[in-house]
Amino acid sequence: MSNFVNAEKIKTIAYLGKSGSFTEIAKDYFCEKYGLNAYQMPFRTIKEIISYVESDKDAVGIIPVENAKEGIIRETNDTLISSTNEQIKILSDTILPANNCLLSKNSEIYNITGLIAPAPAIARCNEYIKTQLPIHLNIINTTDTEEAARLLNSYNLTYAIIGTEKTAEIYNLNILNDNINNDKENYTKFLMIGDFDTEPTEHSTSSVALSLGDVPGALFNIVKEFAEKKINITYIHATPSKLEENEYILFLDFKGHIKEPHVREAIENIKKHTTYFRFMGSYERI
Repeated sequence: MSNFVNAEKIKTIAYLGKSGSFTEIAKDYFCEKYGLNAYQMPFRTIKEIISYVESDKDAVGIIPVENAKEGIIRETNDTLISSTNEQIKILSDTILPANNCLLSKNSEIYNITGLIAPAPAIARCNEYIKTQLPIHLNIINTTDTEEAARLLNSYNLTYAIIGTEKTAEIYNLNILNDNINNDKENYTKFLMIGDFDTEPTEHSTSSVALSLGDVPGALFNIVKEFAEKKINITYIHATPSKLEENEYILFLDFKGHIKEPHVREAIENIKKHTTYFRFMGSYERI
């Protein structure tokens, strides 16, 4: 287990989505990585997860923050930076493939005559459906994958659903084909958040969110500070602020941990050039 926090202190793990979701897969990944053995609680929205973690000092939350195809997930960033509890920080992050699978109680793909799935899943996998499944495939739309998995019990063995490897595990289904999504290189970044202090590791990354005044050289002063401290900026993203009209929030990731003196000094210095600043966490990138 990586040295980032005492796992015994974590009593609850909140995560997004119903059973078999990609976030549940991310939750399992973090649990295995850090040896977490806590009560697991699913929520419907990212905002609910962050709100719950804000109110429970012994909880962590697992939330998606960016998708390779769809970009930044605004709900995550907007809710984190507007959180009233500034002790809520990123504890770790990871990138996992968004791998859709064709699942069935049947063990042979040539027996499949029907598909039960929500419209977004069908859209993500329509190339596979058109080329690998029957022309006269009977398609039944559902609101989500969990409903499709439950509904599968009401149909004969020639029906399949679109889900994840976790869906197959939960509902005891066969994986007839994996990675059936149109975009084979679609990945999602997930965060683990909570009110815990982390320890530096060789893979430590820090994140901040800030806004700059409308003055010449404002961004240059930020970059110059990092350069002088020999700190590598690994990511910059700007998004319209929901805190102030006509203002942008700049998200920066950079190498190092806030407990390292040169990183702490750089953070204190760049604050002088900002109109808004929030430390988002120092964490292990895995």
